[in-house]
Amino acid sequence: MSLTAQFDTFGGPEKIRLVDVPVQSPAADEVQIRMRAAGQNRAELFYVAGHYLVEPPIPNAPLGAEGAGEIISVGSGVTKFAEGDRVCVLLMFDWDKYGTLAEVINVPAYALERIPEGISFEDAAAFWMAYATAYGMIVQAGEMPTDAAGRTAVITGGSSSVGTAAFQILKQTSAKSVTTTRMQKKVADLKQVGADHVIVTDDEDICARLNEITNGKGVDLVCYSVIGDMIAPAAEALVKKGKMVLMGFQSGKIPGLTFYPILTKRITIRGFHLVWHLLDHADRRRRAVDFLMPLLASGELKPVIDRVFPLSGISDAYTYMTKYSHIGKIVVSIRPSST
Repeated sequence: MSLTAQFDTFGGPEKIRLVDVPVQSPAADEVQIRMRAAGQNRAELFYVAGHYLVEPPIPNAPLGAEGAGEIISVGSGVTKFAEGDRVCVLLMFDWDKYGTLAEVINVPAYALERIPEGISFEDAAAFWMAYATAYGMIVQAGEMPTDAAGRTAVITGGSSSVGTAAFQILKQTSAKSVTTTRMQKKVADLKQVGADHVIVTDDEDICARLNEITNGKGVDLVCYSVIGDMIAPAAEALVKKGKMVLMGFQSGKIPGLTFYPILTKRITIRGFHLVWHLLDHADRRRRAVDFLMPLLASGELKPVIDRVFPLSGISDAYTYMTKYSHIGKIVVSIRPSST
């Protein structure tokens, strides 16, 4: 049996329950993994609420989109992985069939990457969604060169796991990072996790500060992991032929952006989805892995983990996420009691 997180009805974290589920043998092209940790994502809250892009198969809907563990066994046709391998589970599978918040799971082998030696299960579980998304926004969609000295990127949602990952990736390119907050008290925390500059939107003029930070040159790239009221001033601050990448927003609309700066500055606006625009494309996934994996192995990229919850506290973990007080990733530690 495997203790597994599921939900039967739509709602908040209180709808998530832990149940014992029989462990089935992996099917063809699947692997069976003893999970050790899972990363949490805000998308899962929308999924439980019934407001995500995928329809949950309630009742008994599985939960969890990424994680890390050890392979127990492999199904027929799997040749790349073997029993005992330490692996990350990437969020590129059918949510209505698979979930990572369980003691033992079966997932498609194509959704795996090996964990580099010396990297903990918690760091591995917190890595791929955040860093592959940040890489996709900055390097793939944003076309930021690997040597970007003198360039500047604005990252919204800087306290999120994607935001903190983006700061680290921008440092690898030598570009400057700018993020925003409404609260002065968050400035020190955001700088500690890698932001070069922090604008306090309640106290400062965004355009004026971006002009000051770039010495009048303007911003080269704006990445919206959270879209809000700063989209218009950030567009005004973009250089000619600057780029905007839109990844995540909760309002369902893009507020306050007029056509004038798009036209006159010839701004490129792109949407980005980690699976549809990166992981589903073998060549793009390989480039991302080739860029990110050595930096994870060397410690040059290291996930910012705010807090680790046990699997028994899964509802508390998602409730904590709803408070918007964390910086970086929330991780669930899984110590299986059964197989």
